[in-house]
Amino acid sequence: MRYTTQTPQVTAIATVMAVVLALLSHVAVAGTVATINLTSTGLGGYTLTPLNNTTVLLYYAPVTFGVAPSLTGYYITNCQFTQAPTPQATNVAEPELVRMQNGTIALMWLSVYGKYPNVTIVLQESRWVNGHWTSPVNITHGGVIVSYSSDGEYIYMLLGSGLESMNGMIEVATMNGAIVKTYHVIGAVSIEAYNMSGVLLLNNGSMAFINLKTGAVTPISQNLVAGVTSNGEYYTYNPQSHALTIGSVGITIPGNYTGAYPIPFNNGYIIVAWGSIVSAFKWASGSLTLLANLTNPGNWGYIEADGVVTDGTAVIAFLNTYNMRLYVSIIPLNGASCTPSGISGAVTTTTTAPVVATATTTVTVTKTVSNMTVVTKTATVYVNTTVTMPVNKTITATAIHYLTVTVTARASGSSVPLIMVIVIVAIVAAVTFLVTRRHYTWL
Repeated sequence: MRYTTQTPQVTAIATVMAVVLALLSHVAVAGTVATINLTSTGLGGYTLTPLNNTTVLLYYAPVTFGVAPSLTGYYITNCQFTQAPTPQATNVAEPELVRMQNGTIALMWLSVYGKYPNVTIVLQESRWVNGHWTSPVNITHGGVIVSYSSDGEYIYMLLGSGLESMNGMIEVATMNGAIVKTYHVIGAVSIEAYNMSGVLLLNNGSMAFINLKTGAVTPISQNLVAGVTSNGEYYTYNPQSHALTIGSVGITIPGNYTGAYPIPFNNGYIIVAWGSIVSAFKWASGSLTLLANLTNPGNWGYIEADGVVTDGTAVIAFLNTYNMRLYVSIIPLNGASCTPSGISGAVTTTTTAPVVATATTTVTVTKTVSNMTVVTKTATVYVNTTVTMPVNKTITATAIHYLTVTVTARASGSSVPLIMVIVIVAIVAAVTFLVTRRHYTWL
């Protein structure tokens, strides 16, 4: 809150009025949030995207020792899960759903051939046509794809000559595989990109921005975790200051979170934050609101997150890379309750969304003396109130707090990437190569 004061009496009145306005404007409606554990044996990657205005497509590649990895898919409509068709794909890792410029949905994945250490990892693609996936086609035909990303117009690939030879070759290709740009960045082990702007993870644990139109590389501060949102904005998160910067927008995440990822939503963002717990926030109109805690306290420091919003429901998927388990949280943004159906064998945790308002509000207090306006002070105050309430109840907020947070954050970045190579040898001699995926926190 920014305000200007002349006398203590005016200051007190203005501050209380701002607090009341913030509470009335930014209190979230409580409901129940379902968090579902989809895997228990391991994961070779996951992806999700809106199919239409009401339904989300989710695909993931569960890993079981002795079984060639394949894809599992679901339609998610509100809290209803329905099995979705899968393309003809085996030995699958790192699936990626994107919507192409003509509106067609494409599903890509890495397909693994051979036996360690003589392994080829190629990129394959199938397209959604009339409710079915077309026959897969190869985007690449040899070598090893270490990491890739796509915005639906281009595919950004990081290649190596073998599992143990990361030569930092970056190729930009059309959705049909035609190469349009080639760069060489020594030490690159992972790429995330959108609209020719990318973020690289380097083998020393640091990160860098890359302009994929020119190849220019700009180092990122060692303390920051960075990425590109699905609307093309760069973002960085500082685990020490808890400052999330999305383009030109700066947001302070209250609490002891070691990582955060923004999901575009209308003119704001749904923000997933993690550390000792995984939480979801909503950023809109300059205010941050806690929607729900998605997990109980535990070891959630190594998280990869993604999500989408359709029909007033946020669907958030996150992988706990500590134990390689995939979770999906469904958050009705209208305050309704969610009871999942249509999915078996999942462990469901339901939590009541706390009502939390955190806002920055501008208040101007002036005093007129002899037809002159005097401004004496400018400051920003964060206002926070927390009330837990049952569904469909009316509350009166009686507690007002000024937000003061003491944080002890684990350092971000290390000399070794969290996940570089995981090789799983199946009975059929298939090898799954799990590369570093986007949205990790490297601690």
